[in-house]
Amino acid sequence: MKKAVVRIFLVILLVFGMSAVSLAQEPLKGAMADLDKGWQNLDIPLLEKAVKTFEEMAKKNPKDNQASYYAAKAYFAIVDCLDIKSEKEFDQTGEGDKHIDAALELIKTSLAVKEDSVDTQILKFQVLRRKMYHVSFPRLMMYISDRRAAFAKAKELAPDNVNIQLLAALEGMDGWPPPAPEQPVGELEKLLKKDPKMAEAYYLIGTVWEKNNKKDEAKKNYEKALGIDPYHHWAKKKLKGLASGSGA
Repeated sequence: MKKAVVRIFLVILLVFGMSAVSLAQEPLKGAMADLDKGWQNLDIPLLEKAVKTFEEMAKKNPKDNQASYYAAKAYFAIVDCLDIKSEKEFDQTGEGDKHIDAALELIKTSLAVKEDSVDTQILKFQVLRRKMYHVSFPRLMMYISDRRAAFAKAKELAPDNVNIQLLAALEGMDGWPPPAPEQPVGELEKLLKKDPKMAEAYYLIGTVWEKNNKKDEAKKNYEKALGIDPYHHWAKKKLKGLASGSGA
């Protein structure tokens, strides 16, 4: 009889524990859904809702590097929305720069908990790269070493990761003096052999050709990016710019 009671008690504890874990995961699932949907629809209020949830989770559990990471990612998605919606290539209101700084602070918090997070190092590189488009010389020089350090750390952690190899291509594209277009295009085409569905690689090839006034090649690659990822809003913006003759 005692054994039966103990078994029942253990089952109740197990069910209760599973229910508690499930309830704890609900806010995370909801915020993740808001982040994805907000980005797809360029819905800034929905992204702000996701930021708030992730930040609340990070405050409740300071050792949870993922909450800070996703809050930073949501802030960066807002920056993307502002830049994409801007009539210029990037947001000129200062709001984008403010959200970049918020993302960088959260990335710092996340890396303080888990420095060897590949995803966070990649995000840090991406955010710092965008920061350099939001500030003018000589301020942008402040961010070059941090950006390179993020790339170096990500490469050290996962050298065979195709997303990190994409960062390597970006480092080459952004070099000074600018390389001949064939060089970054060749590197990006190597990545596409490894992952033919990498929409971002097609998009970046398009930007290289557009900068070198090969608009037909640019258009073709932007369209390929959109064919893979219908929510690649940057490719849409670039195609709109080419169609209007204004560029983007």
